[in-house]
Amino acid sequence: MRQYIELITIVSTRRILLKIEKIELQINHFKETVNFYKETLDFTSLDDNADMAVFKIGESQLVLHKNENDSHYYHFAFNIPSNMFYAAKAWLASRVPLLTEDHQDEVHFNQRTQAYACYFEDPAGKIVEFIARTETSPASSDRDFSANNVLSISEINLSTDQILQYVQKMKEFGIPVRDEEIPTLSSINFMGEYEDGAFILLGPLDRRWIFSQKTSISSPTLIHTDRGLVTNT
Repeated sequence: MRQYIELITIVSTRRILLKIEKIELQINHFKETVNFYKETLDFTSLDDNADMAVFKIGESQLVLHKNENDSHYYHFAFNIPSNMFYAAKAWLASRVPLLTEDHQDEVHFNQRTQAYACYFEDPAGKIVEFIARTETSPASSDRDFSANNVLSISEINLSTDQILQYVQKMKEFGIPVRDEEIPTLSSINFMGEYEDGAFILLGPLDRRWIFSQKTSISSPTLIHTDRGLVTNT
């Protein structure tokens, strides 16, 4: 009986990982950007009309809304298999210029996050990252990388001057600050647990993005997670 009770306790307390199911962004250079994701990066198009395009990003969806009157931009990341960083980087570099920081076109995160990443800009000016999380993303048996190897949307920024209010709201959804850290007003708060491999990057305005000279701005964002809808509109 004891073994049965202990097993039930373990199963009932197992934590469900956070998933970013879909992000909706406002962009200009709409036609050029849609063609970029469709033709240059070869992502699967789920819907494409005059005002909106939807792409399949592994288990997630990227939704682009046409807005030629404003110059919104964002930072987001795509998870790739843990063992495919250099294959993915070569694949990406053959299609788009990689961004650099201190003359380097990749970064190895080896402190709290264990990962390799590289960056590029799309035609709408979004700062996009491919990240291979060595501890939380699965490996692939594929030899060559393709768009089909992208696993999911890994990160999306939410930049605001109301950080503590957003921290509280996301905690109510079951999205905590990583490692239960004390929220910071001056840097990025990784909203989500480390093992999730998916984060809402909650941070202040005017913070420079690495591998870019752009600083964070408030842009309309809809973030659909399995815990609820997070918005910055």
